Amino acid sequence: MVLLRLGTALGLALGLLSTAAAATVRGMVFDDRNGNGVRDAGEPGLAQVAVSNGTDVVLTDSGGRYELTAEDDTTLFVVKPRGWRPPLNAQNLPQFYHRLAPGAAPPDSVDFPLRRSDESDAFRVLLLADPQPDSPRDVDYFSRTIVDGLVGSRGAAFGVTLGDVTNDRPDLYAPVNATIARIGIPWHSLSGNHDLSLDAPDDRHEFAGFEAVYGPSTYAFHQGRVLFVALNDVRYLGGLRYIGGLRDDPFAFLANLLRLAPRDELVVLMMHIPWFYPNPSGPETFRVADRARLFALFKDRPNNLWLSGHTHYQRHVFYVPADGWQGAQPLHEYNVAAASGSFWGGPPDANGIPIATMWDGTPHGYAIVSFNGVAPPVMDYRPARAPADYQIGLYAPGVVAPHLGYVSYFANVFNGHDGWKIEARVDERAWNRIERILGWDPAYTGLYLAQDSLAVPLAGRRLPDPVVCYHLWHGYLPADLALGAHVIEVRATDPSGRTFTARRELRVVAPAP
Repeated sequence: MVLLRLGTALGLALGLLSTAAAATVRGMVFDDRNGNGVRDAGEPGLAQVAVSNGTDVVLTDSGGRYELTAEDDTTLFVVKPRGWRPPLNAQNLPQFYHRLAPGAAPPDSVDFPLRRSDESDAFRVLLLADPQPDSPRDVDYFSRTIVDGLVGSRGAAFGVTLGDVTNDRPDLYAPVNATIARIGIPWHSLSGNHDLSLDAPDDRHEFAGFEAVYGPSTYAFHQGRVLFVALNDVRYLGGLRYIGGLRDDPFAFLANLLRLAPRDELVVLMMHIPWFYPNPSGPETFRVADRARLFALFKDRPNNLWLSGHTHYQRHVFYVPADGWQGAQPLHEYNVAAASGSFWGGPPDANGIPIATMWDGTPHGYAIVSFNGVAPPVMDYRPARAPADYQIGLYAPGVVAPHLGYVSYFANVFNGHDGWKIEARVDERAWNRIERILGWDPAYTGLYLAQDSLAVPLAGRRLPDPVVCYHLWHGYLPADLALGAHVIEVRATDPSGRTFTARRELRVVAPAP
C-alpha cells in the first residue's frame, strides 16, 4: 500500500510512505552563526528548507522545525538552500546528513546547522569521473596528473566525483579524499558500480561502505539558481553483476523534490551510469522502463542538464522524440571522460606515469561546467598533462606522394558534438567544413596496435581495445598540393562561439624511382 503524505503542522511533506514500521524523527535546521555545529541561544531556525529521509521530502516550518518518519538505519539529510552552506570536515566533504544508529531509538532532535554563504548566479563546477585507483600507486598518478594542476582552484564553487571513487578498494577512500582536499573547495561524491559493497545483505545496503564515508548516495543541494541532484543509478544484481536503473526510493525522492522546485529552475541530474547505451550492439546497460519514468518526470521542465561518467570515454547526447524524450527541447546529457582514462594504463610518459589515453582517443582529464542563472551551461574539457587550449587531436600523414586523391586526415575534437562547427584548410586556402564520422581514432589505434609489437610487455595495464569515437571529424587532403612542406589546420568553434585550433605539418614528396 502506498500513501501520499500531505502537509503537516511542521511543514509540507510530499512523498511515498511504506507500511513498514518507522519511528518519528524531529529536528531543526538552524542558522549556526558561530559555526560550532550546535544550536546555541540566539541561533534561529530556518524556514522552508527541505529535509529528507531518502524518500519523503519535507519543508521546515516558520521556526525551522521538521518531522519525518524513518526506518531503522536511515540517513536523514538537509537539501542545502541557496545562500547557505553546511559544515565541511577536514577533507572538505559537506556534512549535511545524519545516520540513525542501527537498532537504537532516534535522538530527541536531529538538527542540521547551516551558515550563510554569498552565492552568485554565475559560478563554475569541477567534475571528475572515475578516478578509480586500485592501488596507492594509482592514487599517486591521480594526484600528480589531475589534482596538482587544480590545487588552489578557488574560482570553482565546488567539485563533484561522478562515481567510481576507487576501483573496489574502500580502503583507498581516505587517501583519495586527502588528495582531492588539496584542491581547497567543497567536494561532493556519487556512488558508482566500483563503490558497491559486494557483501551487502540486500539492495538497501549495497553502498554501505560508500555511505559510511560520504553520506547518502542520493541527495540534492542548491547553488545559485540551480538544483543539483545526485542520483544513485546503480542497481546491484548480485555477484559482480549490476545494471543502470533506479530503486523506488531514489525515484520517489526525486519526484517529491521536483514537486517543490519551480518549473523553470535549472535541474542538473548527476549520476554514474549514463542513460544511453554505450554499445548499441551489446546488452542493455540501463533499464528502459526506468529511463522512460525519468523522461516523463522531466518532460515539462524546460531547463535540464544530465551529467554522467562510467564509460571511460567522452560523449554528448541530445535526447529527442526518437529516444522517447517528449520535452520541447532536446535533453542534454554530458558523459564526462574519466580522470583515470584507460584505467591508469598504457605506455609511460617521461615521468613514468601511464599515458592513460581513453579508448576513443580522448586524453584523460576533467571537466569544468560554467553556470549563469538558468542559461544553458558552458562545458569545458581539460586534458591532464596538457595546456588548456589542447582540444583537438589532429591525425594526418607526415609524407604523401603528389597528385593523390582520397588521402584522409582526422580531427578528434575531445569535447565536440553536432553543435560544434569544424573546419579545415591546407596552407592559406579557404576554410571548408568537414564532417563528423563514427570510427576509431587512428592515433589511438596506432598506440593500441604498437603494444603487440613490443619485445617486452608493458609493466602495467595495456591500453584497452579501441571503441567508436563520437567526436571524430574526417576530411581529405587536396590532390593538387605542390612538392614541399605544407600545413594542415583544423578550426573548431563551440556553441558559445569560442574557437580552438590544431596544426600539423606534412610534406609532399615524389616517390623514389
